[in-house]
Amino acid sequence: MSLSIIVPGSSANLGPGFDVLGLAVSSHVRMGLGGGDEPVMARHPARVAFEAAGGDGEVWFASNLPSGRGLGFSGASIVAGTTLALAQREGIDADDLDRFIAASRDEILRRATEIEGHPDNVAASLFGGVVAVANDRVVRLPIGFDARLVAWIPRDTTSTSKSRSVLPASYERDAVVFNLGRIALLIEGLRTGDLESLSMGVEDRLHQDRRLAAAPMSRRALETLRELGARAVWLSGSGPTVMALCDAADAESLCDRATASLDELEGRVTTMAIDERGARQAT
Repeated sequence: MSLSIIVPGSSANLGPGFDVLGLAVSSHVRMGLGGGDEPVMARHPARVAFEAAGGDGEVWFASNLPSGRGLGFSGASIVAGTTLALAQREGIDADDLDRFIAASRDEILRRATEIEGHPDNVAASLFGGVVAVANDRVVRLPIGFDARLVAWIPRDTTSTSKSRSVLPASYERDAVVFNLGRIALLIEGLRTGDLESLSMGVEDRLHQDRRLAAAPMSRRALETLRELGARAVWLSGSGPTVMALCDAADAESLCDRATASLDELEGRVTTMAIDERGARQAT
């Protein structure tokens, strides 16, 4: 049996949707059964997930998704390892892998969330598109315009556990109400393409300011992308990557202008698409 899978990374939270909203990005991890040029180490999240789901034997892994940057590397790796192990258990061949994934999403999501600790990024990587997740319920959110992403990706990394440690155990009611309203605006802005709804919809009072306080370059990138006219800008996952949403026709121009404006920062600006397919058989 020769199986291989491709899984997109993700950008989670989208501002106010802490542990609730996420979208899949067009940078991916790949994983397959059998030996490869590079061994997959025991502590690698893909191998951890593969073995936790009962997988057996050698696996290979490749990625063009940077780790530790808030682009869902661990979540995508966990989805890949979990899916391959479950497919191996059921004796699925390559021709049937996509059907198997569609039929097994609930189990894949549950297992992946148990390892990752929160469902938003693994749900985006598994389902593709823009998702909202509550417990084990995932819904795809419609996008009513031709959207593209522009990301500032720094050289530095961020530890998700360290980033989450700066967040309080509870919040004031006003902050929670603020975020609930912004989530509603964001979902409507995505559906209609309304600029004002999108711009307001990514505002947040729960996590971004605390995380950005420890990442001044990310704050500068976020403010710059907003000033350059991106429809919506947010800290991607726990950072330090900053993600901007724009019209497809404006993406290259925004990327070029952001590259020039952020030239002194240690990072790169790149365009991405929203991966609409999610986890699937690699071709």
